[in-house]
Parts: sequence; structure tokens; C-alpha cells
Amino acid sequence: MSLDALARAVADAAAYLSRMPVTPAPLERTDRAPWVWVTAQARRAQVDPRALAAALRRDDRIDAVATRPDGLLEVTVTPNFVAAALRDLASGSGMPSAPLPLVPAGPEGDAFRLAVSRFEAARTAGGAAPLPAQIAARRTLDNPVMVVLLAHARAARVAEQVLGSGPSSVDPSALRTLTDPLDLALLTEVLDAPRRLAQHQTQPQDVATGLLAVATAYLAWEEHCPVTPTRPGEGTTSRHLARQLVSRAGRSVLERGMAVLGVSAPARM
Repeated sequence: MSLDALARAVADAAAYLSRMPVTPAPLERTDRAPWVWVTAQARRAQVDPRALAAALRRDDRIDAVATRPDGLLEVTVTPNFVAAALRDLASGSGMPSAPLPLVPAGPEGDAFRLAVSRFEAARTAGGAAPLPAQIAARRTLDNPVMVVLLAHARAARVAEQVLGSGPSSVDPSALRTLTDPLDLALLTEVLDAPRRLAQHQTQPQDVATGLLAVATAYLAWEEHCPVTPTRPGEGTTSRHLARQLVSRAGRSVLERGMAVLGVSAPARM
């Protein structure tokens, strides 16, 4: 389950209406993501957006579809869809495998320099300016590689923290309790990441950009959004469990994304 899979379902519905093969249009984020996404599929397939919206409303992964004056469709996904997508991401499903031999990444030595080299090769593939040598050599957060490595290490620490903390099954409706802007930002980046990772062969800069976006969101989120009780006598809530699922998915995205670049993400920094 993923946004890409849902985009393909939207394309299939458009193809049925147009009676012609249709290339899927990506589901792009809106300012109401992770719940509302927008697609240009009706315009791309030259079909009536109202007819496509009516067809999509029969999909149980979709809560609502709204047509816009510009012909775009706003698709609201269900908590069941988001929960299933997160579970698949947490298990590594639907993400590319590593095309290169992995090198260990850590804050020291040749391994760190090679990790920086591979990340920078991807990041600059689209024409971005390379990092100044003095920044690329730093083990500080102005180096984007350190941001990604530290975020993965923090996610690994969270995974250790929640071991034995109680039941891990998540009621999909609990995801609706994640209303903090930091929750929403991380959830959006995690759900959107597989689309970017899938471009690793043709647009490796998207992998680097996506990893940095997930990592930046994760570090801000992890500091302010607890995944376990923090007050005396407080029990584990559905919100804690929902955040644990998001964290597992985020860790998996970071690990698989670094693997795509040929780097083994560390569990500790």
C-alpha cells in the first residue's frame, strides 16, 4: 500500500473512462497533507474530472474526492490507507533494494568520507552546488549527511525505547489524533518518500532530497512528540502507538534510502 499504488488506481480509473492507456500522474501533497493529496490525472488523461471523481469515490482507500476549477482532483485518503502504507514502509515493502555494496557509515574515518561522497554524488546529480569541502568534512548538522545519519540513529534509539512498552497494534483511527504540525510534517514526508526513492536510477538527487526532508522532519518531531508516556502514572495511549508506527516507518525509509545510495545507516552515533 502506497501513494504510488493509489496513483496507479487513479490512472486505471481514468483509463477505463478514456478507453485508452494512461500514464499515472503522481499524487502531490497539499497544505492539508498527509490526508489530502492532489492529482492532475483527469487533465492528463483528458477525461471529465467529475466522472473520474465519481469513480474514485468507490475506492475504499479514499474518503472523499473534490473537483477543483482548474481540473485537478483533491483526494482525501482514509486512516486505514495511511496505516497500511505505514505498516508496509516499516517492513520495507515497496521500496527499492540497494544497487551498490554497502559501506558502514559512522562519524569517523574513511567510512564517513565515503558516505559523504555517495550522498553528495546523488545530491548534486541534478545540478545542485556541491558542499564546500570544509562543511562536507564536518561531523555537525550543517552537513546534510550528518542530519540523515543522526535521524536514523535517533529512530533506532526510539525503537529500543518502545521495546516491551506494551501492545504495538495501532487502530488506524488513532492516526487522526496526530494533529501536532510536527506529526503532520513527518507523516507527510514519510508517505511521500517512496516516490522519491523510486527515482534512484534516473534522478538520484530526489533520493538525497527526500532523505534530508524525512531526516529534518524526524529530528524536529522526535524532540517534541513523545512515543511513550512522559508523566508519572500515564499509560500508553493510542497517540503513542500511532507515533511509534510513524517512527518505525521513518526509520525504514531512512535505512532503505541510505542503502540505495550504498551506505549502511548506523544504529548509534
